[in-house]
Amino acid sequence: MQIIVDSGSTKAIWYYYSDAGNGTITTAGLHPNHLDNFSIEDYEKILPLMNHSGKIFFYGSGCLALTKRLKVEKWIRDRFPLFDVVVQSDLIGAGLALYGEQSGLIGILGTGSSMAVWHDHTIKLPVPSLGWAFIDEGSGADIARRFFKQWYSGKFSQELNGILELNSDFPSAPELIEQIYASQIENRLLAGYCKIIASLIHFDSVRKIVIDSFHDYFDYYSQTLTKNRGLPLSFSGSIATGFDKILTAVAKSRGYELFSIIDNPVKRLIIYHFPDVV
Repeated sequence: MQIIVDSGSTKAIWYYYSDAGNGTITTAGLHPNHLDNFSIEDYEKILPLMNHSGKIFFYGSGCLALTKRLKVEKWIRDRFPLFDVVVQSDLIGAGLALYGEQSGLIGILGTGSSMAVWHDHTIKLPVPSLGWAFIDEGSGADIARRFFKQWYSGKFSQELNGILELNSDFPSAPELIEQIYASQIENRLLAGYCKIIASLIHFDSVRKIVIDSFHDYFDYYSQTLTKNRGLPLSFSGSIATGFDKILTAVAKSRGYELFSIIDNPVKRLIIYHFPDVV
């Protein structure tokens, strides 16, 4: 059996292929800093795969440093003892999916955000991603943080306030503070609100939050973008696809035509690793 895993901070997609068949399984993300948060329900989903043998190609968020890759590799090997395991950064997976043999700029906009240069099957990060505690511009956590800050400080219209107050999915300020400070996955918790926020994008104030977040993302990575102006620019991640029209418009206003936007690289990684399957 061959398995490809694309894992962000929030969710992981497992594609498996064998002579008996193929399919996909979605679980919580496997991030090296939060491996203990993998639930019993998630274990039950992947349990049928553990009894096989083969190879696992894992592409994960937070797996750029060798120490982090080894941590995730050990976690997987302990549960899949009959498999050969290869762990790489999600940026490598995005590079293979978006460009393959070509060169280009990779933007990740999901729970977190980052940007890398893809060349000769390797990545370079001229500017580091500092994570959600340092805002993580353009990410789901950043957009949600800005949204709640605007709402709680009374910046929204009466109409929007009325909708939010009647929506039980949105917490009050004390409830959100309790959730955040009691959680070990604060960025995931915040980013989880973005699907609902996306449903309110027709409000100018909400749309401006997303626009400002994306502009700040381009500002943070301005040196990388300027020095690699001749390379195509593509994005991967749930925030990139969930707000694709706004992202495309912001990129265009900054002088960039986007080459591609994908939610996750799994489908293209399947083609890369198993060209005979497709």
